[in-house]
Amino acid sequence: MWRGILIETKEAILTRRSVRSYEDRTLPAELLEEILEAGTYAPSAVNYQPWYFVAVQSQEAMEKLTGIMGRVSRKIEPSLQERFPTHPEVVAETTGFIRRLGNAPVCILAFALKPDYPKTAETIAQSVAAGIENMLLAATDRGLGSCWLTAPVETGMAAELRDTFAPGKGELLAVVTLGYAAQTPKAPPRKAGRYTII
Repeated sequence: MWRGILIETKEAILTRRSVRSYEDRTLPAELLEEILEAGTYAPSAVNYQPWYFVAVQSQEAMEKLTGIMGRVSRKIEPSLQERFPTHPEVVAETTGFIRRLGNAPVCILAFALKPDYPKTAETIAQSVAAGIENMLLAATDRGLGSCWLTAPVETGMAAELRDTFAPGKGELLAVVTLGYAAQTPKAPPRKAGRYTII
């Protein structure tokens, strides 16, 4: 059962941030379960519910995860340098976050459960993404920080994470860090001209 003070949906959307630094505080088990359950209530194509979430929190599992993410960080650095040629501090901050995952107490690995859904991979990915967004908003609602990252996918290392943490559970689509925010970044400006009404 969900407990605590719930904030308005609009406020959760507007105050959600990509948090990259976390306090050294453990998440209560019931709170983590609420976040995961929120993910399972997302809409999905033809109600396949094609997600599988693995919450990594034990010290041993987290050490395995950060070991892999250290290699992900090194592989993605050249593309970040290309994207931010005049902002080396952004490259350093981003690679540092990927490597240590902001010292988050929990990381959720999001998988597309199986390869043989009679829908396109893009459709299934959209369904899993809806589950991820539900978890991000639920985390914000409960006073937690989170960050959605796809660096393992971008660097071709998603299969290693799958084989390490969820063999047989499908393709890794994203990693979500979760915990109590050590700092809350400002929202970047929204780009204009990104919708129309006809």
